[in-house]
Amino acid sequence: MTSEYNAAQRLLHKIKQNVSDFDLSEGDNNKAAVQGAIAVDLQTLEKRIGEYRILGRQEGNERKRKMMLERASAMTDEHSQLGRRFEKMKQLKTERQENAQNRAELFQRNPTAGTREPMDTAIDMGVQNEEAFWDRSENALDGFIAQGLASLESLREQRGFLDNARRRILNADSTLGLSRTVITYINRRTTQDKIILVAGMVATCFGIYLIIHYLG
Repeated sequence: MTSEYNAAQRLLHKIKQNVSDFDLSEGDNNKAAVQGAIAVDLQTLEKRIGEYRILGRQEGNERKRKMMLERASAMTDEHSQLGRRFEKMKQLKTERQENAQNRAELFQRNPTAGTREPMDTAIDMGVQNEEAFWDRSENALDGFIAQGLASLESLREQRGFLDNARRRILNADSTLGLSRTVITYINRRTTQDKIILVAGMVATCFGIYLIIHYLG
């Protein structure tokens, strides 16, 4: 029974090698002969696996019977996988051959078709590069606008903080007896912050205009 299993394993290995060679082969050299040989070997392997399974069921020793049936199931799975792979490769090679024939017929009818394909590819790549450039420009513009808005928001918060401090100091003027010099300094600082806020807004708007003008 070991000899039957070893024979099936040798045939299984042979089929794997032939299927791999068939997958890597190009052209029509011995294509039909190779396909026929693989198909015959797959049928022979299926028959041997069936015979080995029958021997396993007839085995009197429980442990050996279980081992033989497991081996038969494993070989059946490998046989099925090889069969599916072989059929898929045949289909792919047939489609490639048909496409090559159609392309050859097209070139014969229209000799300029082969030169248009690289041109079309170059045009497509140019369009993709342009789209990528505008995407990058748009992202950069969004980043500048976000930074400008964040700066304006920070200036607004500082202005609000200074206004609140000014009101509190003015309200406590009579109680604390602060000098008019301090009040004047606070008013001057508030005016300066307002100027900075306006200048920052103008600079941000001008920067956004430049970005849109030169990248737009």
